[in-house]
Amino acid sequence: MIQLFFKTAFRQLLKHRYYSILTIIGLGLAIACGLFIYIYNSYQLSYDQFHHQKDRTYMVVYDLKLEQVEHEKGGSFAMYEAISKEMPQIEKTALYIDKKDFTIGIQDKQFKTDGKAAFASSNYFNMLDFPWKQGNPKDLDAPNTVALTASTAKLYFGDENAIGKTILVEGEFTIKVIGIIDDSRKNSDFRSEVYFSLKSIPTLFKIDTKDDYFHNWGYTNTNNNILLTLRNNEDKVQVEKTIHELVGKYYDKSVLEYYSYKLLPLTDFHFDKDYGKGTQKSLLQILSIIALGISIMAIVNYSNILFAQQMNRSVEMGVRKILGSSKKQLFYQFLLETLILTFLSTIFALILLSIFLNWSNGYLFQDEPIAILSFSSLISIVGLTWICTALLTSVYPLLFVNRTPIQDALKKLTMGPWSFTRKSFIILQNVIAMVLLIATLVIILQVHYLKNTDLGFEREQVFLFPMKKEMFASKEKIKHFLAKRPDITSFSFCDNPPANDKVWGGTIQFDDRSDWEKWPARYAIADSSYIKTFNIKLVAGHNFNDNPKNPEFLINQKMARDLGYENPYDILGKSLNAGGLNEESIGKIVGVVADFSTNSLKEGIAPTVIGYNAGRLKNIAIKFNGTNPQQFIHEFEQQWRDWYPKEIFEYKFYDEQIANLYAKETLTEKLIWIAAVVSVIISTMGFLGLLSITILKRTKEIGIRKVLGSSIAGIIQLLTQDFVKWMIISGIIATPIAFYLMNRWLEDFPFRIELTWWIFASALLFGVMITLLVISFQSFKAARANPVDSLRDE
Repeated sequence: MIQLFFKTAFRQLLKHRYYSILTIIGLGLAIACGLFIYIYNSYQLSYDQFHHQKDRTYMVVYDLKLEQVEHEKGGSFAMYEAISKEMPQIEKTALYIDKKDFTIGIQDKQFKTDGKAAFASSNYFNMLDFPWKQGNPKDLDAPNTVALTASTAKLYFGDENAIGKTILVEGEFTIKVIGIIDDSRKNSDFRSEVYFSLKSIPTLFKIDTKDDYFHNWGYTNTNNNILLTLRNNEDKVQVEKTIHELVGKYYDKSVLEYYSYKLLPLTDFHFDKDYGKGTQKSLLQILSIIALGISIMAIVNYSNILFAQQMNRSVEMGVRKILGSSKKQLFYQFLLETLILTFLSTIFALILLSIFLNWSNGYLFQDEPIAILSFSSLISIVGLTWICTALLTSVYPLLFVNRTPIQDALKKLTMGPWSFTRKSFIILQNVIAMVLLIATLVIILQVHYLKNTDLGFEREQVFLFPMKKEMFASKEKIKHFLAKRPDITSFSFCDNPPANDKVWGGTIQFDDRSDWEKWPARYAIADSSYIKTFNIKLVAGHNFNDNPKNPEFLINQKMARDLGYENPYDILGKSLNAGGLNEESIGKIVGVVADFSTNSLKEGIAPTVIGYNAGRLKNIAIKFNGTNPQQFIHEFEQQWRDWYPKEIFEYKFYDEQIANLYAKETLTEKLIWIAAVVSVIISTMGFLGLLSITILKRTKEIGIRKVLGSSIAGIIQLLTQDFVKWMIISGIIATPIAFYLMNRWLEDFPFRIELTWWIFASALLFGVMITLLVISFQSFKAARANPVDSLRDE
């Protein structure tokens, strides 16, 4: 009997291969989408969950309480040592100084660490679970030593054993390799590729161990990550209190008026927006909802396609009932077909998943590729998905078999009470598709706006060349080379260009006011060519000079207004002490520039000071106006290698740097766009299934209309008008839902697009066009059919 069921099932699937292919593609897409979202979400949620002591491990963070509270992480070397020595509640401490850039020399080859170098000690590896493949973490407590991850050691030394070999840092410091670290665990925000020992800091930074860097509590840096493992979690509040006491004891009690120190759980860092990485947990929730919605769409589609298939087989079912087949046997037959179809859909989904995972890691997640954490768990999820899908999609055949009388089956009168429910489901699935279409369009427009809107500056044809401090000693050579080139409009030695994610700042003391302002200013540090290079408009006064002994400043209009001056000319000549920017002497405000964005457009315009500080310069920005930028790059590189033979020549387009500010939004755009495409494909397949039902039901009517003279165009209109109507109804329902959701999403952006009517109309028009395009072909086939065959069949 079972063998007969299998033979009949395969015969039916091949006989009705049109429906089988629609089902396999639709369900396969939905399952692949759901599995991919499961892998992505589970990978993001797994960050730093593998450390054995994760529940008792924290990072020191703090709030700077001014008019607006600013949230930061990190601390000073002195704070780390005091916490390590004077707090018995703490079991372990580690200082992890990350995001360091160095040039590494291996024989005649050079490499850049690109922010993936760090300073650490054995304490770091005792606290966090990054196993060593070779060497001993205790060896990292010695000066001038380094540990490399396995992939980095492979890059540097090939197949040779790296242990005991040396690397040349910055072309002058010899550092010994003492360890190889397993880097198979990528799901951590506290990992690097190159780990120098903490005792190598004096060598690589060229400072003495008695330097203030090691002893001054004010030398706070966001890259100085102080990690703590508590003996008991109940001591968390007491440890935070003790940190405040240590700051008051060793630094200054007045600091506590503005600073508040806290402990952030290690596992919260990945999603924390204030102190951590700020990965969007809302995106994971959105993707989960999308996976659920697409699954519902696929099951609804399968039900409609299955119904069309059952109508074709209704006579067969009626005859089999007359010949003695029980309802149970018929249900088992349909269940087996469903199991086979869903199994094939699952295999197709796994093929799609494998292709998409490789593609997405090379395109979507280049910096942080995702991975399958557990193949056994994935296999379990796949098996469970297959069984659940098969059971859910078997409910409809059961009801169909039980409730269809034999006489109706023989007459193909099986539409009955299912019509309204089916049409409601079709509208529901197209509401989901329309919401995703609208969301995709809104996100694309917003990301385009963020990437291409310049607030107060220009960025076209600007190159950025990073420079190290020692390289500025010979900057006159660069000036001479660039000044004589007609294809260079301007150039500026600066800290960072406008619109940057690393903006330095501090509090200010204005004019004769005795108190410092309660709000921080942002600093744009550069020479006097800065405003010309980025075309920042000067609205009052004149440009500043580069003399640190007689400092002059430009401020933006926002800062002038915050200081109480609506007329920018009234603030000219006033004195300004910008904390940390130029503390040798008080400067003077000589000009006011139009407001421009120092951060990304995800933040509002901040009060900004433009001034000069030679110690803070680290880039040269070049405004190019020629027609052959690659020729300029080539010639500049030749000169660069002559000036700095031990340094790697690198550059970036300013456009690319700005685009990187919106990497998270761009990722959201791409993921939603892919989900929208999948939903539209599944939706159109649903229409194909429903159109099959309509054509099957109206076969006799179509034949009679053709005999009576109806044109092909008229029959196509007859068959498609209901689908257009359903699509329009779906669009009307989806519009307020999408408006609410996208308006909430846009609220996080100070600078955002307006949700105008044409966005929703465009999404609806696109949906209708896709629907018509897909169903017109099948309608055309039905309209061209010979009416004699249609009527004979009836």
